[in-house]
Amino acid sequence: MTPTRRPWLPPAAACMLSASLALPAHATENGVDNIGPGTDGFFVLPLNVDQLPEHMFAFNLYYNHYQARKLDISSLGGKVPQVKITSDAIIPRLDYLSPLRVFGGRLGGYVAQPYMRQQVAMFGQRSRHESQGDVTVAPIILWDLGPRLTLGAALEITLPTGDYEATRLANTSNNFYTYKPLLSATWLPSERSELSVKATYSFNEENHDTDYRSGQLFHFDYSASYRVTDNLRLGVNGYYVKQTTDDKQFGRTVSFMGEDVDDGVRGQVFAIGPALHYTFLEYASIEARWAKEFAVQNRPEGEMLWVKLSLPFSL
Repeated sequence: MTPTRRPWLPPAAACMLSASLALPAHATENGVDNIGPGTDGFFVLPLNVDQLPEHMFAFNLYYNHYQARKLDISSLGGKVPQVKITSDAIIPRLDYLSPLRVFGGRLGGYVAQPYMRQQVAMFGQRSRHESQGDVTVAPIILWDLGPRLTLGAALEITLPTGDYEATRLANTSNNFYTYKPLLSATWLPSERSELSVKATYSFNEENHDTDYRSGQLFHFDYSASYRVTDNLRLGVNGYYVKQTTDDKQFGRTVSFMGEDVDDGVRGQVFAIGPALHYTFLEYASIEARWAKEFAVQNRPEGEMLWVKLSLPFSL
């Protein structure tokens, strides 16, 4: 779809709303999440929200590639040998911003439906699966605080609509519901610089096929860019995930070889890397972001690549 050009529509509208896309498990149920860290980069929220059209849309198309060759997790006894985890996803997402006002901000929403290919190798076994993933829906409120700052709040709900089998290593669903309160902001400290942040907190329901409940997680995405030309921005991006409560199975502490693990299988990861953002057709944009993971606990350790195309339009 071609965006409707309006002389007063800010370029940042190309990245209209904030969302975190649900990408499924990276190998085992332990340490899985419905976050999709690093999903959105520069201009997580649009600027001048009050000046956007009454019925504003944005079509976003994401490509995600993740690869890991390390997995050290207490529920599997520590370091797992012969690990290679590869995930590829194409995720269309539709954003909508309405003229309705709630708590002084404009009400909107978004929906995202990934299509996944998962490949997992460990313990001398291999598994590959390809199908649709878990859908994410959310209402969102955006507050316009002037030409340099926008704040947003949302409640994301991830539904287990993908394909899952408890005995299969590679799945395109996590097979549980997740509810995520979300806060995000885009700020322009100067005419050329930009800073975007997004924080979520995940409440996971139980996977009823395995009686396993993943712990609650705090998640923080960050990005900062500098405009080097009228259309090109360069910067850094990354994410931080910290699990705050223990994983549980059959209502009790997770065990390995009959012994309770002493760390609750609590996961952690920090990632950082370069990124670029290019604007074309006046309001459309494409960006590419890469991040390397560090300080990893009870999760796969690897590298993440995101490519995002944004096309705003109005009706």
